[in-house]
Amino acid sequence: MDGVAETDKEKDEITQIIYDESLRMGRLVNELLDIARMESGHITLEKQDIEVVELARKVMVKFNKMAEEAKVTLRFVSPDPPIQLHADPDRLEQVLTNLLSNAVRHTAEGGEIVCKITDVDSAVRFEVIDTGSGIPESDLPFVFERFYKADKARTRGNAGTGLGLAIVKNIVDGHGGDIVVQSKEGKGTTFTMTLYKP
Repeated sequence: MDGVAETDKEKDEITQIIYDESLRMGRLVNELLDIARMESGHITLEKQDIEVVELARKVMVKFNKMAEEAKVTLRFVSPDPPIQLHADPDRLEQVLTNLLSNAVRHTAEGGEIVCKITDVDSAVRFEVIDTGSGIPESDLPFVFERFYKADKARTRGNAGTGLGLAIVKNIVDGHGGDIVVQSKEGKGTTFTMTLYKP
């Protein structure tokens, strides 16, 4: 509006920045609303009987192109028999999407990301394992806190809002499950979510 952009190329570049920042602000507002609802107890989980391997495979498909562009190998490991679980499919998809998105952002070219599902006696275990930059040991206790962000210098592309893992923790807690993180700087990170069968 102030005439800073004089050429069409400069206008296109500035318009792209405005567009990207608008999307980022939209995500931030939605995530803030999401976590505020969760923490005030105003969110209802729409639980139903779901087949978790099929759901996880659907989420993985969404990341094939992103992994290809990032030159990262994406693998899915799951048992052959279907696994039934009573959970909110949309929220479970949100958890896996967040964990995989983080893994892609923090894994350098040539790295690998594995999504693994294991059927244990009374629970289903989901693991998202990457060979990425890892998380400093001093930061590990804080990864599920709001606005936690890893060092931006170690993040591929756009950094997140710092709310994703806090939302993940709230969703897992809402299901009565557990989520833990193991990581070594420079060696990769593993997020393990355990959801219990009724």
